[in-house]
Amino acid sequence: MSLELTEETKKLLNYSDEDRIAYINQEYWIDYPIAQDILARIEDLYNYGYGKTRTVSILLVGSSNNGKTSLLKQFIDKHPPYDYNIEGEQPDWITDEFFDKYTGIGIPVLYIISPTEPSETRLYSIILEQLNIPYKNRDSLDVKARLVEYYLKALNVKILIIDEIHNILNGSPARQKQIMSAIRDLSSKLKMPVILAGVKEALRAVNTEDQISSRYRPEYLTKWKMNKGYVSLLATIVSKLPLKKQSTILNKNDANEILKICDGYIGEIVNLIKASAVYAIKTGSERVSIQEIRDCGYNTLQNVHKTMNLKDI
Repeated sequence: MSLELTEETKKLLNYSDEDRIAYINQEYWIDYPIAQDILARIEDLYNYGYGKTRTVSILLVGSSNNGKTSLLKQFIDKHPPYDYNIEGEQPDWITDEFFDKYTGIGIPVLYIISPTEPSETRLYSIILEQLNIPYKNRDSLDVKARLVEYYLKALNVKILIIDEIHNILNGSPARQKQIMSAIRDLSSKLKMPVILAGVKEALRAVNTEDQISSRYRPEYLTKWKMNKGYVSLLATIVSKLPLKKQSTILNKNDANEILKICDGYIGEIVNLIKASAVYAIKTGSERVSIQEIRDCGYNTLQNVHKTMNLKDI
């Protein structure tokens, strides 16, 4: 199976090796059907979920390095912070009535990482820090809660994203329930959808009580399997590699070997192929074949965990 490089990638073929390697090592979004479907559901939540009396939210579940954070970042980038008070930057639809109702400054999507030491006060502190709102560590729980509620509303936050929600399992069952109840109360008071994301253990974190679990619709990012969708994913990745020769991994045997090496994780698949492409430039082979895959020296996280000897650390 042959494949054309993207137009952007073709332009890079005459660049220096250093520039091509720098381009390969950039972060970029890989589009694929499951991610498109989940992003569409999150977008619907953004457009139609805010302000509802009964908010239905999403729990995004997937293994580490399987694309959760990249997917969330893609959504966040689509809804960046804004300041309509700055002269010359107002969209046509901004009117005087808008400023009567809103502040004109907004963070439509707020992203935080769940506290590793689960507690309500730590959750509120993380939100305030992300918003750059000053507070005192000795402030009471009620004071922090009021600050969070005020600024989430004042800054027009339409969706709160809490990544790594499985972190709350580090706490006692009582602490887990407290922090999940705090998230539920924030969502209810502000009529604001919440997106939680984490590994499969996150399902346990959400199931602290029926009132909480019923609010979250699970969406799953599963590991990749050998099928047309997976080969299409490989083709998309290869099309973004500024290599001067045709890569040859888009066949069943090679694709299956890559899948086994990476255990089906998209993050590992992307990083392995990138490492192979860099190796191909440095060695002059200028293509990714199964030989570059085997020889590039990339060590998957799964392999690191299997071979790590703590006595040597």
